[in-house]
Amino acid sequence: MWPFRKTKSYNWRKEQGRLWNELVPSNGQADTLQGELIRIAGKLTDEAYRNGNMNWDSETEQMWRFIAKKIGSDPVFTSDEQNLIKKKVEEIIRDETCPDLSGDGSPYYIISEKVVDWCMAHPVPIPHEKDPRLKR
Repeated sequence: MWPFRKTKSYNWRKEQGRLWNELVPSNGQADTLQGELIRIAGKLTDEAYRNGNMNWDSETEQMWRFIAKKIGSDPVFTSDEQNLIKKKVEEIIRDETCPDLSGDGSPYYIISEKVVDWCMAHPVPIPHEKDPRLKR
């Protein structure tokens, strides 16, 4: 059982900031899977809250699906957590024109927290093969 299942010894928001500073480049995709997951979740959550998803395009959906694919079946999460990740990504995609911006409990915050949890459970950098189709 991973430590964050019962109680976390870290604040996911602080860890997200730390991971962003350490792993996310100033532009383009990250070199590690951890960095890329943090980059996508942070960038797209910011876009939703700051801009109401006004710049949503096919890349946006592709990036959310990338998160679901990479962490949504990982055994670090319980089956309930895996289902929650997949469900919340689908909600984000479904509700692209009217995003849930309620803060804690919103799909964006839930996915961001799960991405941090995944990164904390996988501290050894995993190389990320950059997708040449992504322009942001």
